Amino acid sequence: MDLRRITKEVERQMLRSTRGKVRRGDLLWTPSTVSGALSADVLCPLCTPERVEQVCREARRRSVAAVTLLPAFVSQGRDLLAGSATVLTAAVGYPWGSLTPSARTALARDCIAAGADELEVALDQAAVKSGALAREQEALGELVKLARSGGRTLSVLVDLRLLTESEQVDVLTALRRCGADLVTLRKCADPADVRLAQELLGSQAAVKVATHQPEDYHLARSLLDAGALRVGVSQLAE
Repeated sequence: MDLRRITKEVERQMLRSTRGKVRRGDLLWTPSTVSGALSADVLCPLCTPERVEQVCREARRRSVAAVTLLPAFVSQGRDLLAGSATVLTAAVGYPWGSLTPSARTALARDCIAAGADELEVALDQAAVKSGALAREQEALGELVKLARSGGRTLSVLVDLRLLTESEQVDVLTALRRCGADLVTLRKCADPADVRLAQELLGSQAAVKVATHQPEDYHLARSLLDAGALRVGVSQLAE
């Protein structure tokens, strides 16, 4: 195992050991420390290799926590982030999880082979609406095992805005039970959603917020204060 893999394994174990134990509101947030909790999410369908290079170089310069890329760009991202502390996250099935289980597993394997440190797997929202949440929980549990077998972490992307209150409770409970390391809240800018997720996930999973907005220090700080581990932004501030 090379030095980078050792570093990422230590990071993964620290993530699992500190879930639900850090009171983010007690931390002193500055532009520098907030930057270290950001994820640069490069998920535009019209994304180019030039854009990926620009974001990865800036993320590396600023020691941003993570960069999230579409599967086609994971290999490029691995080369650009090699030797840095920035986590390379692969978006699997983004944004709605509309893949067959076998296709999703194959894509996850491809992303691991390409060098992803973390998989961000989109919840199959259609499965929730069609009453197949138990099956989806089982499928996600298998992906958790796949990720951990390769020393990776796994996050599940969910859009709470599309769910009723009772579905939100059911989904977050299922994600706690499937063993995911993180739960990512899509297009979230409300600290109350972070607190809800934390309450239902308990110590089993950390919360990432994907704002789909350009970097905003005050918004990021409010979400981190609410308990988010990371805040995803669509564009890093220059």
